[in-house]
Amino acid sequence: MPIRVIPQSLFGRLMVALLGVVGITLLIVVVLIVRERREFALLWSGGWGTAQIIAETSASLWALKGADREQALQRYLAEPVSVDTPDFPPLPQRRQDMEAAARTYAGRIQQELGTSYRVRVSPARPRSDPVIHIGSEPRRLEPPPDSGRPDATGLGGEGASARFAGPMPARFLDVSVFLPDGQELVFRTAAPQPGPPLPPQIFIQLGVLTCILAVVLFFMTRSITRPLSDLAHAAESVGRGARHAPLAERGAREVRNATRAFNTMQERLQRYLDSRTRVLAAMSHDLRTPLTRLRLRAESIADPALRDRFAADLDEMNGMVKGALGLFRDLNDEEPLESVDIDVLLEKLQVEFAETGGEIVIEGRTAGPLPARPKALKRCLANLLHNAIKYGGRAKVLVSDGTEVVLRIQDEGTGIPEEYLEQVFEPFFRVEGSRNRDTGGTGLGLCIARDVAQGHGGAIKLANLPSGGLEATLFLPRTTSG
Repeated sequence: MPIRVIPQSLFGRLMVALLGVVGITLLIVVVLIVRERREFALLWSGGWGTAQIIAETSASLWALKGADREQALQRYLAEPVSVDTPDFPPLPQRRQDMEAAARTYAGRIQQELGTSYRVRVSPARPRSDPVIHIGSEPRRLEPPPDSGRPDATGLGGEGASARFAGPMPARFLDVSVFLPDGQELVFRTAAPQPGPPLPPQIFIQLGVLTCILAVVLFFMTRSITRPLSDLAHAAESVGRGARHAPLAERGAREVRNATRAFNTMQERLQRYLDSRTRVLAAMSHDLRTPLTRLRLRAESIADPALRDRFAADLDEMNGMVKGALGLFRDLNDEEPLESVDIDVLLEKLQVEFAETGGEIVIEGRTAGPLPARPKALKRCLANLLHNAIKYGGRAKVLVSDGTEVVLRIQDEGTGIPEEYLEQVFEPFFRVEGSRNRDTGGTGLGLCIARDVAQGHGGAIKLANLPSGGLEATLFLPRTTSG
């Protein structure tokens, strides 16, 4: 199965999003700390002062033209440009630390000069072209074996670059400043001190902080999503026809409002259903008295044919009343869930139908019991099997199991027209020509069967078989709520 990178639950997505934000924030904090320590080290070692001297010297030379620029340049070349820098022993540095410090240094000079100039920083090397020294004269240089000029790369800012190739010199850098007209000025200065490395303790502390934040975020996210999960489960139970206790109104204001609206909706819905059921049940029950009187009066009819037709109509009306009462009884049924063995239930129904001449063939078995309401489920299966035997002569049950139990009940009848496959689930509906008064029935069997299936979180689907006949498929999930 494909691996889901993004969690599907709201709780999982909130946790991933919040932990991602925390992780990115801590990473940015570490980067800012490293940058701040590096800039502080440059400031402490006098790097900012030399950067300002280089920028001011370059700008002053650019302001001069022709011979005036050459005279000023010779004066700068004749003696070092003095700048007060603290005298401290150089610290052993890694190449990446020195390169980072050089990039920061070049970016500072570029910032002072502006975009009209270009700045390049490289390790100091023996060279024949003149160099303007910033600070005291360097005592000793250790040139790398490769005496070629290192390539410049865009580091340190727009127009500024710094790159070191070969062994690192210990103390000095060459800073090349290109004036707007393309003339190159080379300044030699002491290498700025990079910032001290981060202590290992800071990563341990950040790890502990991340764990603490993860725990806090877990409980905070859970407090947000738990009421929504409870609301979803309650709505699912109500959709299956179960009565659910009112939910506790907790969580954020929007969630509390949604919970309060759900509780109100459930109360009104149950009140409406109870009222409708009581009224219809009372009407169906009261109809029995006039039906009994009509039957007595029908017995006094002299014409036998008319008396038989009159009695048939009364039998049909009486069957409809009994079916309605059975339907209302199922709607109000509070039968608890039990562990039901579908195989045993099918075998019992097979024996019961065999006693009345009905043939049922069962193929396949389930993997084990499932939670269900035994009486309601038996009635659902009995209605489906009754229809298959009545309109198809015999019933064949194909059993399969997995995440849900699937029962395919097939008959050998004429089937149902495609346009009626959904309509036959409506109460008292009968397909003309097959489900009529001659074959009996009130048109409530499939309606009751589907209500029971939906009450278990399942469903019933009808389909005509290619070889003829009808197949009713009952789906029963292995987990049933409500």
